[in-house]
Amino acid sequence: MKLAALVASGWVVMLAGCGLAANPRPPTLWLPKPVRDLQAARVGDTVQLRWTMPRHTTDNVELRGPQRAQLCWIQPQGQNLAFSKKQCRVAGNGSFEPDKPAQFAASLPAELKQGTPGAVAFFVELENPAGKTAGPSNAAWAAAGAAPPGVTGLELQAVQDGVVLHWVEAAPQPDMTMRIQRTLVIPPKAPKPNERNGAPPPQEQTLEVDLSGGDPGGALDHDASLDHIYRYTAQRVQHVTLDGRMLELAGAPSQPVMIDAKDVFPPAVPQGLVAVADDQAHAIALSWRPDTAPDLAGYVVYRRDRTAEMEWERISGQAPVVPPSFEDRNVTVGHQYAYAVSAVDRDGNESTRSAPVTEALSQP
Repeated sequence: MKLAALVASGWVVMLAGCGLAANPRPPTLWLPKPVRDLQAARVGDTVQLRWTMPRHTTDNVELRGPQRAQLCWIQPQGQNLAFSKKQCRVAGNGSFEPDKPAQFAASLPAELKQGTPGAVAFFVELENPAGKTAGPSNAAWAAAGAAPPGVTGLELQAVQDGVVLHWVEAAPQPDMTMRIQRTLVIPPKAPKPNERNGAPPPQEQTLEVDLSGGDPGGALDHDASLDHIYRYTAQRVQHVTLDGRMLELAGAPSQPVMIDAKDVFPPAVPQGLVAVADDQAHAIALSWRPDTAPDLAGYVVYRRDRTAEMEWERISGQAPVVPPSFEDRNVTVGHQYAYAVSAVDRDGNESTRSAPVTEALSQP
């Protein structure tokens, strides 16, 4: 009886195991899940499309290898948009890896590159090996019509307050801006703070200049710090409202231009120099208003013995004087001395000398 029971029990276990292994799964159709984050941006004569490729099929099977995609566009009448495979005109095809960012530059046909601005919806459909899809992506809207003129003649010049940009002017248009992209190419070993806010520049920064009232043909980038290498691009962007949607119509960007914005500009000339004779200490004390340059290294003090008809000489030593004061103890009673001070930055740029002042120790 015990053996029979054990055999029966083992038989039950075997049946249960075989039942689990034989449980069938329906075959997958290898239909990629539809894209849900398609984005579109008009740039010149193209529309830049970006999205994230799905990882799984519609029945949650992991996709393998590049997946075929077809991109198309519809120009609807009014705000209502109903996707139609027949009405969606092909904008391009490609293959993209699953579970990764994807991008595609769709060249616009002639009818979408001219005339007054209009709204266009783009879609992407992912196909299985049989050419079937699980449906289109979300609609990504872009502006059609004549784009603003591209930026030409971009030139850069380093000045004490930053970097000046020059470009060829164009006729102003409503709601148009010049979008400037600045990228830090090589971070310096010792970052120099910005002249205006005292902070190192970011790796990338986008600046805009309003062109609605006129194109000035140039701008000053106050936020660019000297002693840095930058790359600039610029493009005109028009902001339009189409069928209740706020869209951008961007012209072709300029060619990238690089600049090594070396600091060759000296600090401001020290002001307020005063000389006071200290007969008891047998010295002449100098003081002046401090310079506010963020990269100031210090000051250089010069003296001329007018009584002995000597030339100007540096008396403050090789290293710059850090505080805005100096005491000259190497003086002779009865001699009249002229003093002047200059400011020096960390790059060794020295300002011109201040207006001289004259002082002498009193006769005993």
